[in-house]
Parts: sequence; C-alpha cells; structure tokens
Amino acid sequence: MKNDAQVGVIVAIMMVALLISMLIIIQVYYIPRWMKEREAEHMDMVANQFASLKYSIDLQAIEKSSSPLINSITLGSKELPYFVSSRAFGSLQILTSDKSNFSVYVKGDGMELVEYHYEGSNGEIDNVVSIDYFEVYITNAKVGDFYMVEIRNVTIWANVTNLFDDFLQINLTIKRANYSIFNQPIAVGIKNGSSYSINLLNDDYKFSTKILPYVEKPFNISLNSSLNGTFILDCEKYIKKSFSTYYAFGTVKYESQNAYFVDQDYIYEGGAVILSQRGGETVLFPPFFELSNFSGYFLNITLIDIVGMPGKTGAAGYGTYSIRTNYSSYIGYKYIAENVSINISTRYPLAWEKFIENEFNESGINYRILRGENYIMIESNQLEISFFIIKIYAQIGPGWIT
Repeated sequence: MKNDAQVGVIVAIMMVALLISMLIIIQVYYIPRWMKEREAEHMDMVANQFASLKYSIDLQAIEKSSSPLINSITLGSKELPYFVSSRAFGSLQILTSDKSNFSVYVKGDGMELVEYHYEGSNGEIDNVVSIDYFEVYITNAKVGDFYMVEIRNVTIWANVTNLFDDFLQINLTIKRANYSIFNQPIAVGIKNGSSYSINLLNDDYKFSTKILPYVEKPFNISLNSSLNGTFILDCEKYIKKSFSTYYAFGTVKYESQNAYFVDQDYIYEGGAVILSQRGGETVLFPPFFELSNFSGYFLNITLIDIVGMPGKTGAAGYGTYSIRTNYSSYIGYKYIAENVSINISTRYPLAWEKFIENEFNESGINYRILRGENYIMIESNQLEISFFIIKIYAQIGPGWIT
C-alpha cells in the first residue's frame, strides 16, 4: 500500500509537470505565433477598410454628391483568453494640411486654360477648348446683313434676305468641308429694322451635337459680320503665360501599436492609400492618375484634400470607429506646358516615386524624376496637364456632418 501511494504521488507530480511543460510551450512558442497571425489578419482588415474608404471618397468625388458616406476602421485586436498575451492598439487621425506634409506644386511655361467672354462683330479667338454660349444678336436687321463663323473646316453662314414688302427672313447654313449639315430659313416674316437673336448652340441647328464635340482641340474661331450684329461668346481657351499652382492637402492616417507583428501605418494621401512599415513603403491603391501619349503627351491627375471637422479628428484604442465623409468643392486647372515640373512634398517619397515611375515608363513619355528626403520632383519637356482638386469633409466618430 505504501509503495502504491508513492507511485501515485510520483505520477501526479509527473502529470502536473507535463501539464506545466505543455502550458509553457504553448505560452512561449505558440501564443506569440497565434497572436502574430491575429495581428497580421487585423492589418489586412485595416487595409481592406482603407480600400473601402477610398472607394467611398472616389464615388463622392466623381458624383460630386454631398450625401455623407460612412466607413469603419478597427484600431486594434483583442488578446487571447486564458493565456498571457498583449492586446494590439492603434490610432486614427485626420491631419490638417499644415501637419500632413503633403502638397503639390506645378509650374511651367506654356498656356493656361481660362474662361473667356467675347462680344464683337469681327475678330479672332485662338486656342479654344470648349464653347458654353454662342449667340448672334442682330440689331436693326437689313437686307444684305451677314454673319460668318469659321472653325477649322467648318463654316457657319447667316444672312438676311427680303421676304416681301417690308418683311425679311434669316437663312442659316452650316457646312463641314463641302458637306451641308444644316441649310434652311430660321426666321421668317421679321419686320425690317427689328432685332433678332440666333443661338448657334441650338440643338436643331446640329452644330452643337454633330460638329462641335468632334472638332480637334484646341481650335481657332474666326468671326466676321456686317455692322448690324454682334457675336456673343463664352468659352474656355488657353492663354500664353508662365504658371504655377500650389496646394496643400489634409490626409487620414492610421498607426498600429502591435505587440507581435511589425507595426504598419496606412495613409490616405491625395487619393492614394499608402502602406508604410519598417524597411519600406508602397502605394497600395493609386489615386486618379492617367498618362497618355496617344495624341500628344497628356497627364490627368485628381487629388483629394481631406478637411477634418473640429473636435472629431482623432481616435485611439482598439475599438472600431466610423469615418463620415461628404463632398465639399472642386477646383480644376488645365495647362499646355513646356519645361514643366511637378513637385510632390510627402513623408513617403519612395512610395510615390515607384508609383509615378511605373506610370511614366508604361506611357512612354520622356521624363526625369528626382527624389529627396521629403519630396519627389517630376520634370518633362512638354505635357498637357489636367489637374483637379476635390475637397472632402471628414470626421471620426458619431455625429453628422453639416
């Protein structure tokens, strides 16, 4: 009996020792691996949440919709129950333009797109890109009055003829090369000496629908008329000048505080989502950035400025927090540029450099790129640039954007 008792005690001690050994192995070896996997999964979740945030903001920018959209960011992950492990934390901030260190400066020589208004009987308007309003206003109509517009191989001709007695009619002819697009009277029975207005963008005349959208741009407009009429025109056209445009942007930044997995930062900057971690950084999801050399060297870039609502620009911990965003405003610049340079100030120059190098290399456009500690500079001899800035209001946490 005594020996049996001793054996029982020894077996119990061995079982306890074995259990303790297993717990130690689990705690020392398996728990860190499990927690590392859990934190890695959480980082993947944050990446997907930032992708959703970008998609929502892109949608608001495209539609210019002021309706708020809501996305969520999970800041941390919980510890394992019953074992000794550490919880992962994180922080989320909306950085103002003076703290984000993200800005874009574009300069060059060439031409800038501006809004232009013209009123006159005879003249030349060069480098026109679009026409918003185009009217011939006839005063004191007389037989023999004429009004002629020439745009590349398109001719618009209006003239006043006698109908009978003291009454007149106005004829309109629109030709492309030798092909007649429109040719018929547009006003009949007008009394001699009266006034009349011709809207040349009237869909019935087919100029605005069949011709103007397909004219190669930019184009020149030649205007010629008799004395009893005035051309009134609102358009967008390029003017020759040296230009420079600077804009600083607000951003959204998530910083992780992991206990097992490498710390990662996710940044929504200018419309791009950037991943930054020890030893590297990359653009995960690019901004609106289009390059083409199909009919000249063309760059189309749209950047997003995030503006935080006071008192709702930050959160920290491990919970899930909402981000509400809504569209605010839009600014656009267009240039035909020589000796152009684009300077991007950023905390992540390597990520932007890799992204822009790939875009330019695929386009076949000649360029030079320089990278410093907190900036990159792209230089090109000639580019047609469309540069758009969308302002988006954002807030972290509950409440409504107004």
